[in-house]
Amino acid sequence: MLDTILNGLLPVAFVIVLGWLSARMGVLKHDDAGVMATLVIRFALPFALFEGAVKTSPEKLHNVGFALCLTFGLMGAYLIALAVGRFVFRHDLRTATMQALVCAFPDMAYFGAPVLAAVFGPEGFLAVLVGNLITSIFMLPLTIVLTQIGGTDEAGSDKPDVWRVFGQSLLRAVLNPIVWLPVSGMVLSFCHVTLPGPVLLSVDLVAKAAGGTSLFALGLMLYGERFMLNANVLTNLAIKNVLQPALMALGVVLFGLKGAPAHQVVITGAVPTATAAAMFALKTKTYTADATATILISTILGVAIEGLLIAYFF
Repeated sequence: MLDTILNGLLPVAFVIVLGWLSARMGVLKHDDAGVMATLVIRFALPFALFEGAVKTSPEKLHNVGFALCLTFGLMGAYLIALAVGRFVFRHDLRTATMQALVCAFPDMAYFGAPVLAAVFGPEGFLAVLVGNLITSIFMLPLTIVLTQIGGTDEAGSDKPDVWRVFGQSLLRAVLNPIVWLPVSGMVLSFCHVTLPGPVLLSVDLVAKAAGGTSLFALGLMLYGERFMLNANVLTNLAIKNVLQPALMALGVVLFGLKGAPAHQVVITGAVPTATAAAMFALKTKTYTADATATILISTILGVAIEGLLIAYFF
C-alpha cells in the first residue's frame, strides 16, 4: 500500500515542487508556463489520451455507468456551486458561474493524468478521457454561455443568442485536439483496429511528455500565487476537495460501478481545481483572487486527499 501511495504521489509532488523552485530561483519565469501548457494541451496530452483509448478494450470503453457517474460528479458539483454562489453569496450570474467552474473543474490534464497513470497504468487514462469529454462538451460551453448572459445583464444590453453561443463553444471544443484525438482512438478501438508498432512508438514518444511537463508547468504556474482564506475560498475547497469526490462515490452506488472503474472516478473527483479555471477568471476579469487562492490550496490539499484515497482503496 505504501509503495502504491509513493509511486502515485511522490513523483507528482516532486515535479510540482521542481517547477515552483525553477521560478523561485529565476531559472524560468512564471509566464514560461504558457509554452509548456500549450505543449501539453495541444500535443502531449491529446496523444496520451489517444494512446490510452487505442490500447483499451472496447468492453471497458463501452461502460455507460462509468460515463454517467463522472457526469453526475462533475456537473452535480458545478450546479451545486452555481446555486451556492448565486443564492448564498449573492454573486451576480457571471461571478457565480466562475465560482462554479472553480469548484467543479478538476485538473485532469496536469494533476489527474499522472496520478491515475501511476496507480492504474494506461487504463487510468480512461477517466481522464471521459472526464475531459464531459467538461469540453457540457461544462465549458455552459460556462461561456452563462458568463456572456451575465455580462449582458450587467451592461444592460440585449441578451445574446444562447443557442448560437453554445453552438460556437461546442464547435470549438470538438475541433480541439484534446477532444477529437481521444475520440478517434475510441473509434479505432471499437473497430478493433491495431495500429502498427512504429506508429504506436511515435505516438508514445510524444505522449510520454504529458505527465512530467504538465506537473512542472503546474508548479511554475503556482509560483507567486497568494495564500488567502475567506468564506468563498473555504466553501470552494469544501465543494471541490470533499463534496465532489463524495458525489462520485454516490454515483458509484447509483450506477453500480465496481473495482478499478469505481476507484478511478472517486480519485478523479478528488483531483484539485484546474489551473484553466483561473485563466477563465482572468479572461472575464471576474473572481480572479478567489480562483487563484482556491487553486493553490486545493492543489496542496489534493496531494493529501489523493494519498488517503489510494491508501483506502489499495
